[in-house]
Amino acid sequence: MKISMFKRVSCRFFGVAALCFLSFVSCKKEKLDVINDNRPVTENRPNSNTRIVNLSDFNQVIANGDSLTSFVVLHPLNPGNHKYPGTSYFPTDGRLGKTWTVPQDLFDQKEETDLTFAARFYQGFGLNHDFKVKVDNSYEQPKDYFLLPSLIMNGQPEVVALTRTITSPSKPDHFKIRIVNLAGAIKNPSNGMGGAQENLVGAISLAYADGTLVDQKTNDISVARRNSDYIELPYGTYQFKILLADGRPLPSLGSGRFEYGLIDLPTSTIPKDYAKSTNFAYAPIQDFQPGGVYTIVVTPQRFSYFSNEMNETAEAYQNSFQIITDISGQVNQSYLRIQGVNAYKDQSIGFRVDGKVIASGIGFGKGSDYSVFTQKQYDIEAIDATGNVLATIKQELRSNQNYTLWLYPDLNGKAQLLLISNDLSGTLPLPAEDDGTYSRLAFKFFFFNRFLNLSASNPYITFTLPNGQPFGNNGNVNLQPGIPSINMPYTNVNVMTDPYAIMAYRSKPDVIPGIWADDIDVLKSTEFIANKSLYTNIGRSLPAFEPGIYTVALIGKSGTGLSDKEKARMIIIKHNK
Repeated sequence: MKISMFKRVSCRFFGVAALCFLSFVSCKKEKLDVINDNRPVTENRPNSNTRIVNLSDFNQVIANGDSLTSFVVLHPLNPGNHKYPGTSYFPTDGRLGKTWTVPQDLFDQKEETDLTFAARFYQGFGLNHDFKVKVDNSYEQPKDYFLLPSLIMNGQPEVVALTRTITSPSKPDHFKIRIVNLAGAIKNPSNGMGGAQENLVGAISLAYADGTLVDQKTNDISVARRNSDYIELPYGTYQFKILLADGRPLPSLGSGRFEYGLIDLPTSTIPKDYAKSTNFAYAPIQDFQPGGVYTIVVTPQRFSYFSNEMNETAEAYQNSFQIITDISGQVNQSYLRIQGVNAYKDQSIGFRVDGKVIASGIGFGKGSDYSVFTQKQYDIEAIDATGNVLATIKQELRSNQNYTLWLYPDLNGKAQLLLISNDLSGTLPLPAEDDGTYSRLAFKFFFFNRFLNLSASNPYITFTLPNGQPFGNNGNVNLQPGIPSINMPYTNVNVMTDPYAIMAYRSKPDVIPGIWADDIDVLKSTEFIANKSLYTNIGRSLPAFEPGIYTVALIGKSGTGLSDKEKARMIIIKHNK
């Protein structure tokens, strides 16, 4: 009897224990890591096809009666005066910037919305300048609404709506670009020490840095017509200019240096002081990536000018251009650009890459146009006019690079190929701090020179300013034939510099600069100007040089009994367009 009772108790105990065990197992939950969502906006808010391009001073937006921006105004002298609080629609600083793609949720069932734009500042012009506009969204015709500074100009409304493309270029290694003319006659134009402000209203055309017009489709775009068609161009580094029908250039509003925001009123060029001009009209040098889409728009922007002999400044509006990205190009992981230069001898040569002729008929001291290739290893050949191979190399070419092939003679006169990667970024290294935060300076308007010695009869060459004065860093000192400098090879010349000259000195490793090579002609800085008629045709003086990225190479021979074509000389090859 006792044994059976014990068995019943044991069975009950083990049954209860098993039930408790199953309960604990079934209630066990997986422990997940806690993930903090630090995104400033967590709502799923798709964009529409409507974009606002703010070419005025508006910084606040109201949509359908609801404020989308913060409407906060901070005292400009207080600490943290730039730290504006963000909002759901403008999470960065709660203010309207240059461009804004209107979110889809702001449109009603008719694909329309009422927007009010306002300017709110601590003090100054435009404190109570508000205006309303009804914008619509279209899936067939995406639109840009350009907000214009109508208070300071005549001939334009407060807002102009234009269609834009949202399709990529038909060729993957190209980009699209158009120009938009929203210029207007400036109300109350200024008068300065040098004269009255020039009038820059009229039909405009898109040009390269040397003044060559880009395409018929971007020529003579009047204020009435407003915009050109999009055109496609090979990707690369360009310095586009906007020219009036008489050839006068329009400026752009620069940044990075105080001088780039100044204009000489009669010429719209960058002034040196109240009485002198650099004769440069600011135009940024910029990369245009494959697959990108861009708009260059002309409208008044606010500049400063020297108002007296003390170089005090006042403000003036002038019609000028700015570059707006419609579609950002993808990171270039496929394409590269390559050109060839004949530094060999006075004969016509060409270049062949994997059997494809990329250039032919290149004269001595001349360079070819660029060709586009994809990243891989290539067999590169230099050929003569009959197709005979002069020199060859096998080289891995990498994407997002700009290359120049130099054909030059060695000490025995045999042709050699030198491949150099050009840095078109517009950056200069600085002495880095521990974390490298401030290790570079970036420019958009610059004059960079790289130097090469490709003259076999000159063992060491140092390039200097007149009378052997140092020129930049050591990237142009004691250069040997066919051996490029790789440690900070570019010399940056200040755009405010007066005209100068470059001289070649025969130096030695322990003697710098050495002896002046008086048989090698001095290279004047004005030789960097590709088309001098761009300035002289409009009655203006030449600038000291023309901004861009260049290589200066010494080619030819030194000695007696040489013809003028054989003699050593300096040549200039430009790498941006």
